Amino acid sequence: MSGFRRDRNIKVPSRNDKSQAKPSAYLPSRPAEGRQNVPKKVEKKPQTQRPSNRNNKSPQSRNRRSDNRRPNNQRNQRQRVAKPTPLDDEIWARVVEHDLENNVLVLIGESKMLMGRYRPKNSGEVLSLGSKVYVGIDKQKREQVGDIIGMAHLDKLSTSASKELPIVIQTFIEENEAHFIKSFFNPAGYLSLKQHAYELLHGIGNKKATQMVEERGSSGFTSFENLNQSCSIDAAELLAKRFHSEILDRNLQPRLTDLLLPVKA
Repeated sequence: MSGFRRDRNIKVPSRNDKSQAKPSAYLPSRPAEGRQNVPKKVEKKPQTQRPSNRNNKSPQSRNRRSDNRRPNNQRNQRQRVAKPTPLDDEIWARVVEHDLENNVLVLIGESKMLMGRYRPKNSGEVLSLGSKVYVGIDKQKREQVGDIIGMAHLDKLSTSASKELPIVIQTFIEENEAHFIKSFFNPAGYLSLKQHAYELLHGIGNKKATQMVEERGSSGFTSFENLNQSCSIDAAELLAKRFHSEILDRNLQPRLTDLLLPVKA
């Protein structure tokens, strides 16, 4: 075949070839999605090495480690060290309450009129109200009282113990009448131009205080019986009420408990 077709070697599809469409290998491109966010690389800071000197540690941390290494019984013994209390200076005390249910003794000291809670040695023995017991340092002499539990508070006493407390104090004063006659009732004088020391007692006014001074005279009172008959009072009861008021109110001034105690033999 000669001519244009032969020279260009063009193949013209026939009519049957045009009707049958061949599958195309062309694929459309992926639609644009924008720029992807590439996560930034986190730069790791170089770790500084701490000095491994054990001597730089605080003493508290060393003590904690040493405590953890100790057995439990040794740590408990260290924690149970008894702290000093004002009751440590007491030598003798009076029974205010014996709580058999909780096995606790409530005592009031004779030197400071401070109340404390103690553990009795013989749980079966009931101590009578107002009885005198030894609470000094020498534990061999402590026949009835054991260790100190702590201070006792008036608001935690039973109703009967709160009512009996002035009676316990009065018993203590009556057993030491020579001391209180010599230390208070005979040398008592005027606190100011208008107030006498006798007026610190419950129910004693200026007129009654003047009468007591006249009855005392220059020789003074010899005993509570002599004082009560001369002035028509109960001296031990009045002084016990004053002590009780000072126990209830620690800010009450002047304080006869500080001036007259401890009892000097």
